[in-house]
Amino acid sequence: MFHPLDTCAPNVLMLQGPVGPFFQELHSGLASRGFAVKRVVFNAGDKIFARGDYTYFRGDKNEWADWLRAEMVRNRPSFIVVFGAMRPIHFTARQVASLFGVPVICLEEGYLRSGYITCEIGGNNDSSPLCRWTLDQFNPETLPKPLDMPSSQSALCIWAAIYYLARDLKATPVEEALFHRKREGGWRLAMSWLKHLSSRVCAQQEKLTKLKKLKTRLKGKYILVTLQVPEDSQIRYSARGWTNQKLVKETLLALHESATDQNVVFKLHPLDRNAARTRRLIAKYARAFGLSRRVITLGAGAIGEVTRHASGMIVINSTSAFSALHHGVPILVLGDAVYRHDALVTIGTRPTDIANFMQSRTAKPKENFDSFKRSVRACALLPGDFYRARGRKVAVDAIAQELEQELSQIRLPVGPN
Repeated sequence: MFHPLDTCAPNVLMLQGPVGPFFQELHSGLASRGFAVKRVVFNAGDKIFARGDYTYFRGDKNEWADWLRAEMVRNRPSFIVVFGAMRPIHFTARQVASLFGVPVICLEEGYLRSGYITCEIGGNNDSSPLCRWTLDQFNPETLPKPLDMPSSQSALCIWAAIYYLARDLKATPVEEALFHRKREGGWRLAMSWLKHLSSRVCAQQEKLTKLKKLKTRLKGKYILVTLQVPEDSQIRYSARGWTNQKLVKETLLALHESATDQNVVFKLHPLDRNAARTRRLIAKYARAFGLSRRVITLGAGAIGEVTRHASGMIVINSTSAFSALHHGVPILVLGDAVYRHDALVTIGTRPTDIANFMQSRTAKPKENFDSFKRSVRACALLPGDFYRARGRKVAVDAIAQELEQELSQIRLPVGPN
C-alpha cells in the first residue's frame, strides 16, 4: 500500500467503466490504498455514477487523442484502467498509451462465469494475450478461485437501464459521436427496456417446457446456436462479417440442405432487447426452409443446462463456448475469440463450414481445454463481479492487488517509445 502524500505514489487514469457504481467504488478503493486516481467521464451516464473529483471530457474523437497525449506528457499515469477494450474512447487510449509505454488494464465480464471478472493488460477477447496461447504454456500452481455467488444479470439490467436513460436524455451531438452503443432517445429506450423485461418474464414461463424437451426427447439430437447482442463490440469489430441474421440464415440453410437428422436450438442473449425481432427472423427462415418442427428458440435458461445435452455448438465469438468446452461438446467458431485455437475448437472460415459441422463433428481432447482453462484463470481472471455489491467489493480489492503486483514488476519509462 502507498501513502497518499507520497510524491512517488503511482497514479491511475480511469476512463469508462461498466454500467453501475463499480468504477466509483474502484476509484475510492484505489485512492484508499495510496494511488493517485484521475477519472474521466464522457457523458451523463458516466457522470451519474461518478462522485467527487473527476474530469468531464466534452470534445470529439480527435480532441480526445490530443487531450490524452498532453496528459501523458504532463501527468503520465502508471496505468490506464478501462472496461471494454474496443470502445472508441478506449481504442484510442490503447493506441496513445502504447506510444508512451503505459500499460492499459482492460476489464470485461468474466470469460468464466459467475464469480469471475476478466482483467488483462493490453486488451480483451480478440486483442487478448490469450490469443497467443499454446498447449505447452506454463502456468503457476496457485490460481484465483471464483467468488461463490449467483448470476448478476438482473442487477446488470437495472444498472444498464439507469445508465443508458441518463446518457441518452442529456447527450449532446459531440458526446454521441463517442458512444460505443448508438443513442435511442429517452422514450424509445424506456419502452424498449419495458418490453424487454416483459419478454423475459414470458421466456421464463416457456423455459421449463422447452428445457424438459431438450433433456429428454431431443437429448444429443440438437445443435445449439448461441446468438449475441447485435450492438456488442464483439459483433461489431471481431465477427469476421458474421451477424445474428447471417448466422440464423446460414445455419437453417445448412440444416435444410444437409442429410443430418439433428435439430437446431437458437439461444437468445438475455440482454438482447431486440429478442422479439430475432424470434420473428428465426421463424421466417424456418418456415421458408420447411424446418419449423426442427427449430426451437430459447429465450431463457442457464447456458450450462442447454449446452450439456447438445451434440454441438455454433458460435460467432460468444463466451458461451466456454460452457461447451467444459461439457466436452464440439464447437464451431466463426469469429475471432480467445478460444479460436485448433487445439480447442473447429475453426470456421466460410458458411459451408456450418454444413460440414452438421454432418461430422468431434470434440477436441479434454486435456486441451483443461490446459487452456488454467491459462485463462492464471492470466485473465480475478474473483468478483461488477454489478452486485458483494462482488464489487471483492473485485475492487482484487484489481488493487493486481496493480500493486504489476508495479512491483515494472519500471515506468521516461519518454515515448
